Amino acid sequence: MKQIIEPQRKIDVIQEADVVVIGGGPAGIAAAVSAARNGAQTILLEMFGSLGGMQTQCLNASFSFIDPAIQGGIIDDITYGLKRNGGLIRDISKESRTGKGMGGIFFDVEAYKLLLDEMILAAGIKPLYHVFAAGAVMEKNHIKAVIIESKEGRQAILGKVFIDTTGSGDIIWKSGSPSISDGFSKGPKKGRHAGLGYTFFFGGVDYAKLKAFRREHPEEWGGLWGGKELIKKSKADGTLYGNRAAFLLSEVWGRGSIWILGPQYALPKGHHPWMTEDITQGSIDLRKQAWSMYNLLKKNVGGFEKSYIEKTPTMVLLRDAHRLLGEYTLTEADIRAAKVFDDSIAVSNMCPDVFGPDDEHEWIGSISLYDIPYRCLISKKTDNLMSAGATISTDFITWCATRYCTPSICTGQAAGTAAALAARKKVSPGKLDIKLLQETLSRQGARVGLKDVPKAVINEYQQKAERSAERSKASTF
Repeated sequence: MKQIIEPQRKIDVIQEADVVVIGGGPAGIAAAVSAARNGAQTILLEMFGSLGGMQTQCLNASFSFIDPAIQGGIIDDITYGLKRNGGLIRDISKESRTGKGMGGIFFDVEAYKLLLDEMILAAGIKPLYHVFAAGAVMEKNHIKAVIIESKEGRQAILGKVFIDTTGSGDIIWKSGSPSISDGFSKGPKKGRHAGLGYTFFFGGVDYAKLKAFRREHPEEWGGLWGGKELIKKSKADGTLYGNRAAFLLSEVWGRGSIWILGPQYALPKGHHPWMTEDITQGSIDLRKQAWSMYNLLKKNVGGFEKSYIEKTPTMVLLRDAHRLLGEYTLTEADIRAAKVFDDSIAVSNMCPDVFGPDDEHEWIGSISLYDIPYRCLISKKTDNLMSAGATISTDFITWCATRYCTPSICTGQAAGTAAALAARKKVSPGKLDIKLLQETLSRQGARVGLKDVPKAVINEYQQKAERSAERSKASTF
């Protein structure tokens, strides 16, 4: 590859803070709000024009498996705020322990954007939108500043503690800090990444007619995922262009709009979800898949006759990219065993939701509740770097669970609280008193470990996992 030398130049420092959060998705929102509420001067950097990350830019307008006995704190503030501003479309969080569905809540994307603006401004956070975190300035094992690019050009932001909540570990690997970018760890897919995903909205759907159609075809369309035989037949005769084996159809808006999760763009071995050409080709291909799905459903499924594509995402789902190599890496064996950690800062009820590189999908519902240790949020080498959400230190299968929005809010709240306490105590996050952190999180309403969860609730989740194990076939990965 040809290279050029960039001329050395001085860069203006435009801001300085105790805590700098990079990425405004669920983890970044919780990290920034919790840091500010704990007294830290906080800056939140976001590359798009609104917060929400995958939930708003990729149209994934939900929090899965919300359960007040498992989570607490900022997730409660968000749920309450959505109820208050009319943005809560559907609340099925009571299903979280039953195994009947995904549980959680669905919301209006635009109402959620407004709520998040209000939350961060009320907390006293300094937001910077339309800025891209392009790199970091290091002093030995310490980040001195992050470099941003915007309409104003190249600038720098100084901080005491930096939290990478980009979902792709952008600052983790660009700073030279140790990272994980493994992809599938075993089987014929070893070394490949999960591929790029896509969601979009249909408008003008006759939902009553669609419901009747689903009742008339229960085997094909009665479940959460539908259309398997239609997809198989249409792929064979060339009338469907696409990579997925089933459609997820959900009425979220309550006004004839249907949310679709289905298209996926495969990444061959050696290709990665942070490469510009792959993201570009994936974006083009996924849009083509969406229109092919639209034509198929319009011709074959009742209720879609007068429908149209209402909205496609700003950004494709990048899924697994870089993650932090932390002081501890949470593994599939840990979460299967429900291992208890003395430094736990959150409890997760999210099972691994594994999207294969091609058209495979596996829900590993046989896993019950598990702890997430603080050490997964702390860099093994860079003393003032933390992560939350999809960038914490896990193996690939565990990442398939902790990447979800609800556990991301929980690890974000823990990271932001820890960063604020570390800045106040003038210590690195790795030197912070874990008991102080856990006590502070508990006062904020968060559940920090399995020890905080009632035994009856743990038993319910264990029974749910056992039922799922009985239904499941052998793993395909």
